[in-house]
Amino acid sequence: MVEVKQVEDGILSAELPPHAVVSKELLEEETAKRLALTEKPHAFLVKLRGLHQITDDAWDIISGDLFDSITTALAIFHDKKSGYYEHGKIMVDLKFQQGTAVNYPVKYFDNEETALDWLRSFVASDVSE
Repeated sequence: MVEVKQVEDGILSAELPPHAVVSKELLEEETAKRLALTEKPHAFLVKLRGLHQITDDAWDIISGDLFDSITTALAIFHDKKSGYYEHGKIMVDLKFQQGTAVNYPVKYFDNEETALDWLRSFVASDVSE
C-alpha cells in the first residue's frame, strides 16, 4: 500500500513502505493515485524508509510514457536512519548509469526539505514558461 498526497501546488509525494520492494504493481497503484489527484504534469517526491529492491518491470514503468507524461522532476528522499540507504542509492545510480532513460531530472536526497526545495525550482520554472 502506497500513500500518495499533494504536498503543495505542483508537487505530489508518495511514501513507500519500510524496506520497500518497488514492483510493477506498486508503481501502478502509485500512478493511479497520482492521476486521481491531478492529471497535470507535476514534480514528484518519493519517500523511502529503506529500499530493498526495484524490479525490472518497475524500471519499465519509471521509464515509460505514462510516468514520463506526468512527471516534471523526481526527487528520491531516503531517510539514512532507516537502513539500506547506501544499497538503495547504489541501486538507483547504477540503473541510470546502465541506460534507464527518462525525460525528467532525477536526484537522490537524504534531506526531505532539500528535496522539496529542488522540486520547487521545477514548479517555478513551469509557471514562468
